[in-house]
Amino acid sequence: MMVLVRYHKPGGDTREWEQTLLADREEMIVSTFRFRLKKPFSPFDSRILIKDGYYGVMFDLFDNWYNVVKVYDENKNLVGYYSDIRTPPIRIKNGYEATDLFLDFWVELDRSYIILDLDEFQAADLSKYLKNHARYVAKKLKDMIENDVYPPKIVSSFNISADEIGEV
Repeated sequence: MMVLVRYHKPGGDTREWEQTLLADREEMIVSTFRFRLKKPFSPFDSRILIKDGYYGVMFDLFDNWYNVVKVYDENKNLVGYYSDIRTPPIRIKNGYEATDLFLDFWVELDRSYIILDLDEFQAADLSKYLKNHARYVAKKLKDMIENDVYPPKIVSSFNISADEIGEV
């Protein structure tokens, strides 16, 4: 079964895509997908973090202003986590939608992390409330990572087999 994901970018476009649904619960939707990239994801011209063909398992948490994507390599080994700061998702027919607030985190397995897209965030036409709340959520994520409570328990305790990762 597929789930529709719709992401709005303030002042920009709205993107829609489908992912394979793994779980639909009151508190979250869990889905899986395969990264299809024209070039590897390598922010700041540093080492490559995500390559074409890697897998993602996305946890969209309905009461949170961020999501968590567990990123797996082509052999389905966990390589890191990616989190978008965004508005809490709202259910729509066949899926959910959220508004991207531009700030993202890449978290290594050793708990080191990179805050991404600061330039986009600073240039974004967001209300004062959304900018302040995004900063608050970024601080919260930073604290969670540094205090070893990221990813949240709802994500870390979710069991998924290697066969389910990237299943289409």
